Order: sequence, then structure tokens, then C-alpha cells
Amino acid sequence: MKLSIKSAEKIEKFYLKDVSEKNYDIELDKEQNIPDGWYELIVPYMGKKIEINDILINDDNMKETIYTGFYVDGKGVKHQPATAVWDEGGYFTIWIHTQPGRIWQRFTDQIREGDFGTYLFDKYLFTVDRPTRVADYRDPTIKHYFGFGDGPNWWLKNDRFTPYAYADTIKKEDYDIDTLIKELDSCFPAGNWWCGKIQEKHTKRGLIVGYADLPFKPIEDLPSKMVQDFVRKVGYKRLIDIQLQTLDPKTSLHIHKDHHFDRKCYPYTSGAKKFYWNLTDHKDVYFKLGNAGLLPLDKPLFINATEHVHAVVNEREEPRTVLTMYGEL
Repeated sequence: MKLSIKSAEKIEKFYLKDVSEKNYDIELDKEQNIPDGWYELIVPYMGKKIEINDILINDDNMKETIYTGFYVDGKGVKHQPATAVWDEGGYFTIWIHTQPGRIWQRFTDQIREGDFGTYLFDKYLFTVDRPTRVADYRDPTIKHYFGFGDGPNWWLKNDRFTPYAYADTIKKEDYDIDTLIKELDSCFPAGNWWCGKIQEKHTKRGLIVGYADLPFKPIEDLPSKMVQDFVRKVGYKRLIDIQLQTLDPKTSLHIHKDHHFDRKCYPYTSGAKKFYWNLTDHKDVYFKLGNAGLLPLDKPLFINATEHVHAVVNEREEPRTVLTMYGEL
């Protein structure tokens, strides 16, 4: 690959990192022998403002795809469109590929015409799928699934294929988790627990046994006022199901999709509509959602488990417990 950066001032320093965050030292404007694939190009601020006029890969300029890059200032704030560096601690970053056609195929497929040159984060979720190494005792398929990194993706928000969104109304500090679990259990009919079919050490308890579907369950029918208020704060108008799911230590959920496409509830489960909150310590728990990569389990989310394959690995010494919900948002 030959990389060129055209700018008013000479670029004194830059980094090129692959999806595994391995750094490659290359020279600009010369053919370089590096593995085929995606790379993050990072240009840090080095004491003076520099405008980046163009980026060329194999002598082919990026044209409007240059606007998939953005600047992160010294305070961590993202700026886009921005093809410059201008303050201490700031840097310009953009994902490129050794084959320019791959850049065009991916980003012009994902980003609507007319959106290049705007602040993409308003309309799109940006993810980077990186390789993750899991324990050697995992089966080869799980190890390969987590070990492969698809690279950067821009996902249109509020779309059927949006992988996840943040459930911003829920803050962990607002709840005593043990009390919340006790109140949730009080809403589940006696005997409503079972083992998941894809992992015998994955136990569930909830409003219903087995696969959820319509009719809706009125929130006001829940016997706990605390749970009623919680469900409404999450954002649901009507409920389909609530579950508490426990995954034993050193176990995993194999690659799968939630099976909802042939049910009446499908319009309410397609998209980032499943509330997902990791109630236990998320360290050493890995949830990979297809090409979106690892989920940020430190915050409550709405995830799209219907349209994207996913798998979970619990490498902790303790069980992992999550709260999930489906309903009408």
C-alpha cells in the first residue's frame, strides 16, 4: 500500500494501527509491504495547527469518504467534519483500507448520500469490531468468532439493523441491585425458571416460560410498584417479557440470534429494542454482537439481538446476571 497525506504543513508524526491495535511504522509516498486489511490512521497535534487537504491510497484520493474521519480535541470532544489538528492532546483519526475499493464499498453502503461532510454521530452509531482473545478451553468456533475483527462500521440509528443504543434514563447509582432483583422476582410466577437450550448452565426466570410473544402485558398488572416505575423509566409503554438471566462461571452462550422473526411480536423486537443491563461486574464478560463487536457492558443498553448474531463468554469466577426486557417503546 502507498499512503500519501497532502497538507499545508509537513506531517511530522502519524500512527497506523490495525484492528488489533498493532502499530505499523511506514513511510509516506512510498509503497509499503503491510498485510491487507483495515487500519486506523492517527495524526496527533504536534504544536501547530495543520490542515489535511487530502489522503491518497495507492495514488487514489478518498474524495468524500475523507469525512468519515474526525478530530478528537484535547478535552475528548469529537469534531466532524474536521480534517485538521489544532490543540494540545488532540488528534485526527480515520479508518482506511489497503484496497481503496473496500472503503468505498463499506462506507458509501452504510452512509446515506448527502450525509458526508456532516456530523455523522448525530445520525449514526460508529463501532469498531476488534479481535478478542478468549480462554483456550473454549471451542474453536467461539474462539474464531471472537478472534476475528471486522473493523469500522457506521450504523444508521433507529433502523432495523442498528446494533445497540444507550438506555440513558437508567443509572446504576439510582438503584440497589439486590432490592431490584428481589422486586423483579416477586413479579415472576412461581416455577417460571428454565435452562436455555443453547447452554445448559444458562438459567432464566421471567414473566413467562419459553419464547415471548404477544399479547402485551399491562405494566400496571405487575405486583411491584418499584418494577412498574422502573419499566416505565426504561421507556416501555407495554410489556412483552422481563427476564433475569444467569450464566455460570467459565461458560458461554454459543453464536445465535433471538428467534422472533416469525412471531407477532417481531415489529417490537426488530432493531435496538431489547433492554439489556449487566447487573454484576462486567469485567471478563464478553458479549460480541456480530460486526458491531463487543458491547459496552458498563452501561444499560437497548440491543438488537433479533437481527444480529451474538455470543457471550463469562470468564469470571462468579455467575453473570443480566436483566432483559422486550416491549413497546
